[in-house]
Amino acid sequence: MSRVLEGQKRNFLFIVMLGVILILAILLVWNLMGNKGETKNSVEGAVAASSSSAPSDGGQPSSTSSSSATGRGDHKCDVPVAPDKAFSAELPSDYRFETTTRGVIYPISAQYGPTYKPGVVGYCFAHNPTGAALAASQGSTIAGDTRATEAELRGLYSSRIAADLQYAPDYNAERVHARIAGYDIENYSPEKATIGIVVLTKDSEGKNTGFKILMTVVWEDNDWKVDNNNAENATPLTKEPTYIFKAQGGSQNS
Repeated sequence: MSRVLEGQKRNFLFIVMLGVILILAILLVWNLMGNKGETKNSVEGAVAASSSSAPSDGGQPSSTSSSSATGRGDHKCDVPVAPDKAFSAELPSDYRFETTTRGVIYPISAQYGPTYKPGVVGYCFAHNPTGAALAASQGSTIAGDTRATEAELRGLYSSRIAADLQYAPDYNAERVHARIAGYDIENYSPEKATIGIVVLTKDSEGKNTGFKILMTVVWEDNDWKVDNNNAENATPLTKEPTYIFKAQGGSQNS
């Protein structure tokens, strides 16, 4: 009888161990699948958060609001640029960062722009490659800020894009961990520029993923205006950008 009981006991333990192993295997597969999804979602979320065709992203509640902001209005832009800086793409020495309600961090400069910011969206950028890059940086992110009004966003875009702007903020969109890390001047003329904006995203495990968004800006009404939809042109990052923003800000902020 004792041998029979021992045999039953061994069979029971074997079944329990088999069940535990099966559960662990399922959890492992689930975790691996989930991590891949998180990495993909972090990139897709950042691209969505920086969509410049229409404001359709939300984020965390903010204590500030621009519900009454009407954009640039009649303000005249006149950002001084030294003659020897007319074609300069150098990093501003005074750059610092702003964060959208979606969690995307982007650079601004008191010298190169935006020099006029009545609400959430800034206007008036320097008429050189650096100013174009800063305008493109803001333009690639600010549409996802739920504090921005329709009037503000219309002033951000060229007349061609603004005419078809669809204002539909999504207050339930997930927050992302992303920042503008740098830029490349892909093409520049005083009338039009193409800027490669480099974005870094971070997943739940702290792993960084980089990609580049090509932004087109045009010179209208004495300011750089966004002239393209960046929602579908993100490409994986293959090399460091020519100009890199340090996380602590410019030299004057160090």
